[in-house]
Amino acid sequence: MANKFFLVRGATSVEVILIAFVLLVLPLFEAPKNVFSVLFLIVWGGYAIRGHSLGRSSPFDLLILCLSIILWLPPLFANSGDTIVSTNSAHRWTLLALFVLAVSRLDYTRLQVTVMLAALMVGGMAAVAESFWVWSMNGKPYPEFRSVGHVNHSSMYSLIPLAAGIGALYLRERWMQVLSVATILSTLAFLPPSKSLTGGVSITVILIVGLSVWAVRRWALRGLVLAVLAASIVVMGVLASPPASGFRDELVSRVNSHDPSSGRVMILNSALAVWDRHPLFGTGWYTFGSATSEEEVRAALAEDGREYNPNEYAHHSHGHNLWTTTLIERGVLGVVLFSVLLALYLRVFLPLTLDRQQLDRSDRGIAVMALLVAVGFSVAGLGNTTMMNEHGQAGMTLIAICYGCLRGRGRFAAF
Repeated sequence: MANKFFLVRGATSVEVILIAFVLLVLPLFEAPKNVFSVLFLIVWGGYAIRGHSLGRSSPFDLLILCLSIILWLPPLFANSGDTIVSTNSAHRWTLLALFVLAVSRLDYTRLQVTVMLAALMVGGMAAVAESFWVWSMNGKPYPEFRSVGHVNHSSMYSLIPLAAGIGALYLRERWMQVLSVATILSTLAFLPPSKSLTGGVSITVILIVGLSVWAVRRWALRGLVLAVLAASIVVMGVLASPPASGFRDELVSRVNSHDPSSGRVMILNSALAVWDRHPLFGTGWYTFGSATSEEEVRAALAEDGREYNPNEYAHHSHGHNLWTTTLIERGVLGVVLFSVLLALYLRVFLPLTLDRQQLDRSDRGIAVMALLVAVGFSVAGLGNTTMMNEHGQAGMTLIAICYGCLRGRGRFAAF
């Protein structure tokens, strides 16, 4: 009897339009993307009640739900209130999670997916263009997306339209292919002034994986070699251009520096010094800075009879690594959940992208873009905190849309 609430439910035009608005404004405006997200959840809930169905589940639902619940638990199990903040910050990621969960329970037609993809790519290009315009006037060292803020997080966001653009090249609509090329070029244009090494590495890997999916199916191992060479040539060409002179200087200084990680190892040391104070659930979202402050690290080291060496520890508002940040803010359980979620993303979409059978071209492209988002999350997560804020909502929403479309077409019967 309970199963009737989990029957197939196709997305309505209103729901698709609201999702498209969210994806369009995500990198541009903070308040509107929250308003559209809440409106979608209200409309989604209304249709679910009227249709007596919440839609079908995805294999990612439980992991995302648990990652959200964790954020509300630290104050209940804290050993000390000094590093625990109120759970009023938890609602931001909870909204992100609920939005993604609701999106993932709907089935989508190809036309609906095309509309939402176009919104995502246009929003990404608009964010790049606007960041360059504002950058030319404000005198800041780097361009930044308005809603996203920090240049590194802006670079992380640009990976999502890039993944969508590469996957959308498989679609049959000529105008979507043109939009895809423009989106890819836009992401490559943002890389040099951002001077983001993490972004550069991530873009290179995404291009390699994207090309490999196409080439390996045709030429096996030779295809992989060709994909690596082609992607490397593209990125090297971008970095060799005159506008990339600042990026090259940044790369040289980083390589010649005594600390090529730019303090990431030292930040990790700070996290490892204090993580066992709140090991299971962490200290809550946005608490990394307070939980790993010099004062807290000194106190933790003193308890263990060790001295604080300023050359071994660094302090920042986040861990510059997905797992370092998660270890503090959501504990060991959060680290496990994020790791399993990323592994599951890869497990679900990689076999479909490499399927040598006569898989529909558009279906393969949709699977490719979901796979590339997961790759971007994983690779960029080694150098920055991914799967949070705007880039987290955009990427996880895109994966949810891709899964909903492919599930509706019977591609995931095994799940």
